[in-house]
Amino acid sequence: MDGSGTADRVDRAALSRQWRLEGRYEEIAEFRQQVKEATKKAWRSAGRNWDRDELNEVAWQEAARAFPPLDTERTPAADSQTEPAHRGRVTGLGAIPDHWPDLPSNASLQSEIAWCQASRLDVVTEGPGGTRVDLGKADTPAPSKAAIGWLETSIRAYSKYCDIAAKATAQQEHEAEAVRRERLALTDVRGLLGDMA
Repeated sequence: MDGSGTADRVDRAALSRQWRLEGRYEEIAEFRQQVKEATKKAWRSAGRNWDRDELNEVAWQEAARAFPPLDTERTPAADSQTEPAHRGRVTGLGAIPDHWPDLPSNASLQSEIAWCQASRLDVVTEGPGGTRVDLGKADTPAPSKAAIGWLETSIRAYSKYCDIAAKATAQQEHEAEAVRRERLALTDVRGLLGDMA
């Protein structure tokens, strides 16, 4: 989805009807909420702004990919956007733009996940023949080759990717809190030393 118009949007009403018929609506609603939370955290840590409509659309797109219809005879409108990404091909992951620097094999997990979350909407396009990735549309180069692997995971196994993203952002928050506590402790020590002098 590139956010440019309704052509890239899923048919929410049709999907909701289908999922209700299958008895999976509540489970999928919970999944959409998890996607929203993980996406908000990742975008926040990457310094990316978001609005509620964009966040909702990401959640619906990912739910459409992760929960394809079970009963093909009662499948909602034959819209290619409801076809899950993992059923088609994924092309373009290996086409690293010439203007990018040489990528290291790995970077910190937090930076890889943050780049993936911040760039995913810009570089991934769904179509009837599968998923196309254009890395040249990313605002910044990937921090590592592994980040491109995480992008692939986000396309093929989004729920697994969400788990990893949530853990990575939680770890980052814990590390930031630890740094804050250390700075406070150093301030206290400097204050005591100043009092002693």
